[in-house]
Amino acid sequence: MGFGKAFLLSLVAFVGLNFVFSILNFVIFVGFDTLMTTIQSAPLMIIYYLFGSIASVPSTNLGMVIVEPLLNSNMTPIITGLGYLLAPIIAGVLAGRFGESKLQGFLGWLLTAVVGTVALLVGVLLSPALEAALGLIGFNVIIIYLLISLVVNIIAYGFFALLASKTEYY
Repeated sequence: MGFGKAFLLSLVAFVGLNFVFSILNFVIFVGFDTLMTTIQSAPLMIIYYLFGSIASVPSTNLGMVIVEPLLNSNMTPIITGLGYLLAPIIAGVLAGRFGESKLQGFLGWLLTAVVGTVALLVGVLLSPALEAALGLIGFNVIIIYLLISLVVNIIAYGFFALLASKTEYY
């Protein structure tokens, strides 16, 4: 049961924090009306608001939070970057804490990351708003980018799951 708890709590924390920080970013910097217009024109964008941080690597997120405000006076990426950093870290810590072993905690985070990536792929496949972008970029490039991001996120944030585990190696 430790794996199930680790996975479910990790997934709920990941989705919840992504959603809260995405909505906060829209409300503070863009406007709530723009958010509603975006959701009405492309309803599958809600998938990106729920699982968006799995599509970016930690170095990009650190750049948005630390480097971007130092170089520019633009503060809009801070909320999104913080959300993209905090959501996987907290999800990984919860997975490690509620897993009965280090392996269960790590696998709980791994499954959360895989579910997020698959949800984003389904959103990209089903969204008619992204057809023009797919023509420019190509679906193969999106798959490769998401797979690389998935592997990097599993390794980077899986460390927090291993670190927060209750079991020790002797």
